[in-house]
Amino acid sequence: MIDALIKTAEQRGYQVLWHNRGPKAAWLPHRRAVTVRNGLDDVQTLCALAHELGHAHYDDPPGHFGPQELRADRFAARLLVSRTEYQLAEFQFGPHPARLAHELGVTIEILKT
Repeated sequence: MIDALIKTAEQRGYQVLWHNRGPKAAWLPHRRAVTVRNGLDDVQTLCALAHELGHAHYDDPPGHFGPQELRADRFAARLLVSRTEYQLAEFQFGPHPARLAHELGVTIEILKT
């Protein structure tokens, strides 16, 4: 799924880069690029990339906070989890956020959004 998300980013005109230190991920509007830290597990990588693509989608400036962070999380949640998938998982596994996040392949933060 990470490869598909990278392809989507590139189709939208965003470059995906990798870094070794610092934040999990960042939107670099001056470069039209998203950078993701090496060493994250697949779920963290996927969710961080989707979150930063939310910032890219809304053309957020550097140093975003508060409402922009929530909007980027919501963008990532809509991108990664369909309402039908969520409802099916909740029906099968109950309303346990950690279990649902695991089954849906997202972080708890994205799930709760």
